[in-house]
Amino acid sequence: MSGERTTIVIDHAVVEWGASAELAPHSSMDTTLSPRSPIFDDVYFSGDGPAETDFVFLRGNNLPERFEHAERFHIGELGFGTGLNFLVTWDRWLKTKKPTGAKLHFMSVEGFPLSPDDLEKAHKAWPELSELTLALRQQLPPALPGYHQLSFGDDVTLTLFYGNGLDGLRRASGQIDAWFLDGFAPSKNPDMWSEEIFTELARLSAKGASFATFTVAGMVRRNLESAGFAWKKIPGHGRKKHMLVGTLTNHEPSPQRASWYTPASPLKSGANVAIIGGGIAGASLAYELRRTGFSPTVFESVSPANGASGNIAGLIMPRLDVGDFPAGRFHISAYVHTLRLLDGLSYPTLFMPCGAKLYAATEREAERHQKLVDQKILPEGWIEQHADGLYFPQAGVVTPPHFVSCLLGDTPVVNERVTRLDHSADGWSLETDQNAHRYDAVIIANGLDALRFTQIRGLPLTGSAGQIEHFTSGPMPNHIHVTGPYAAPSPGGGLVIGATYEPIALGAQPISTNDNTQANIESVGHYLPHLVRDLGDAKSRASVRCTTPDQLPVAGPLPDWGFYAGAYDGLRHGRRENLPAGSMLPNLFVLTALGSRGLVTAPYVAAMMVAEMANSPAPADHEIYEAIHPARFFIRDLKRGSGRTAAS
Repeated sequence: MSGERTTIVIDHAVVEWGASAELAPHSSMDTTLSPRSPIFDDVYFSGDGPAETDFVFLRGNNLPERFEHAERFHIGELGFGTGLNFLVTWDRWLKTKKPTGAKLHFMSVEGFPLSPDDLEKAHKAWPELSELTLALRQQLPPALPGYHQLSFGDDVTLTLFYGNGLDGLRRASGQIDAWFLDGFAPSKNPDMWSEEIFTELARLSAKGASFATFTVAGMVRRNLESAGFAWKKIPGHGRKKHMLVGTLTNHEPSPQRASWYTPASPLKSGANVAIIGGGIAGASLAYELRRTGFSPTVFESVSPANGASGNIAGLIMPRLDVGDFPAGRFHISAYVHTLRLLDGLSYPTLFMPCGAKLYAATEREAERHQKLVDQKILPEGWIEQHADGLYFPQAGVVTPPHFVSCLLGDTPVVNERVTRLDHSADGWSLETDQNAHRYDAVIIANGLDALRFTQIRGLPLTGSAGQIEHFTSGPMPNHIHVTGPYAAPSPGGGLVIGATYEPIALGAQPISTNDNTQANIESVGHYLPHLVRDLGDAKSRASVRCTTPDQLPVAGPLPDWGFYAGAYDGLRHGRRENLPAGSMLPNLFVLTALGSRGLVTAPYVAAMMVAEMANSPAPADHEIYEAIHPARFFIRDLKRGSGRTAAS
């Protein structure tokens, strides 16, 4: 990827505070806590906010009754604001008797997120929701553009998009069952009620999706009709005479993604999913599948975390790219996502948030660092510019086997080696050296060994052997040092340095050598000589990374390569229009090629994949999905006229 684009920077909203103009009778609300946006000259809420939310949005969408029968329910919202609508919905969800294992997913777009202090102040108006407001504030993401996915317990997920509302909807995927249209008043913020907005609402709607809104403005009614929604006026709440409710009657979903990217058909709640591989990729998938209401089983011939995920320590720090491109957004989002996930896991010596220093060894690197700082690539407080490099306060060191164990939880692990995959009308058959197993879906997540399966062959996966050293009696630095090689404190004590990079063939076993140990010591010592004096004996470990030419993972549904070869052959001759939708192998997926950053990227990619499998609101934009899709190399080669196919 070449060239640069300006990254959008999100700032916290400016809020004015004053008494509410529309207090409900006998309201317990503190009248000094009514927030107003000076940008739009409108209030975030007025009067008894929870009662209004319940009346307009929950009852307007008939949610109390619909929740009682919902195994999986998706809500979309325009304007997150103080989070009031989410909080009231969450509260009602918890109090409703639902099917066992039911899941709620709430998606909202917000262009001007409130600061943590303003949110805390606003939340004091609803003491009856204090437990939920605290839980929300503890997880709210930094003011970073893009999607952020938060989990609350085993059954509630919140996906927030920070940025322009139309942009967020255009980049989104998933199917919404009910919409809360709660932007600032159309007269104050017409962009949030535009025809383009409603077109995207229709695209993202499930069949028969409902909506509710406080406004009956003419432009809103016209744009609803134009997008295929039927509406009706009903009595409003409080002083509002009327409000609008309705449903989508003209349902013609049109995916926003490239034609060759066709998401797999969503799996039913409770579907049995086999995961081949018990490293960080497989464990991350198991975690997300369980949380989303599926039934995963991991197949691992040896034991979980026996490959690179078994290292004594691994780095959790960002990879930063200048400009606004899918690869850069992917790595930043993965970093933020995984830090939030680690914060919610409880396990001794799992994560050491010690910070990381990325040194600028050359003038060119120093110039690049300056661009990253000027671009505000990370939010305030997440990156510091020092004289010798960039410092990331939230970065740290994780113990990979503990991470894998936490994510696996109680997921069943079958210690058998899968040798063959066959599909039939009743699902997938997994043949092992000992048995045959049947599952509704399969995810191949076993690193370079994925190439052993015929459905994977042809993908440009390569192996790279890496060796790291653990010096138990070595100096324990205060933070991570990265100069190309790295030196880091180990969560269990001592110093960890690495790592080597050597090509390795499929099936070859990585071997630790004294020469590689010396190479690691010399690499670190060149920049940080004080860290490699009097190290003592090293405990060395070698493992295999799986990589791709573009250094991005391979993740998503596996294409039907025979269909692709015929359907998209015209790309070699410049044809770009009227291409058919891609055809995927039924319920067969892959997650591999995580390279040296799998501890940061695997949890995020797993969340992306499982959201698509559940047809839930996605934690990433469609360009990121396309950037890591297994078919991307095939399509690129056709466009370049190489004629290469996945079967060659």
